[in-house]
Amino acid sequence: MRATKTSRDEAWLEVALSDDLALLADHAHCEKKAAASAFMLITRYPDEPGLVAPMVELAREELEHFGEVFAVLGARGGRLGKDGGDPYVQALLAHVRSGKAHHALIDRLLVAALIEARSFERLRLLGERHPDPALAELFARFARSEARHGAIFVQLARQVGERHGEDRPTIDARLAELTAHETAIVEALPLRCAIH
Repeated sequence: MRATKTSRDEAWLEVALSDDLALLADHAHCEKKAAASAFMLITRYPDEPGLVAPMVELAREELEHFGEVFAVLGARGGRLGKDGGDPYVQALLAHVRSGKAHHALIDRLLVAALIEARSFERLRLLGERHPDPALAELFARFARSEARHGAIFVQLARQVGERHGEDRPTIDARLAELTAHETAIVEALPLRCAIH
């Protein structure tokens, strides 16, 4: 899946390219939180068929990415610093339904897919346009992983829906609703030297 293009992509890129160390620190935090989110899904839904194995693999890969970005940050004289939170992710999570447990799980999986899709788009842009070849290669390589991760989350959401009597068009309609929210969130948030 791909994130919806926004009118702010070019403006975001200019801000993102303004401070490599801040961008790398934020990227490291994103990778760390992606691994933690995968473990959170395992903790909350340990008996959900087909969920644990892909989340273990995803968490492993995200943690490896965290280590790699952290090493690049340190080699360039940067520090990880405290994680100030991600208003983009917080705004998306506000749209997760409460009530039926399977609706909350479906929404969390779809929100994760949207985060991965937005990360893919932004890392792809950085890979194409970053003036430092080493960083451009790093961002482009990680973009490919994000695209694969997004597809995994959508597939898992469809599987959960199917087990609870919700067909693929129903899940895809919910994804479209959340995608509209995600696009509006991106348009409304201030630009930051951050992946999201």
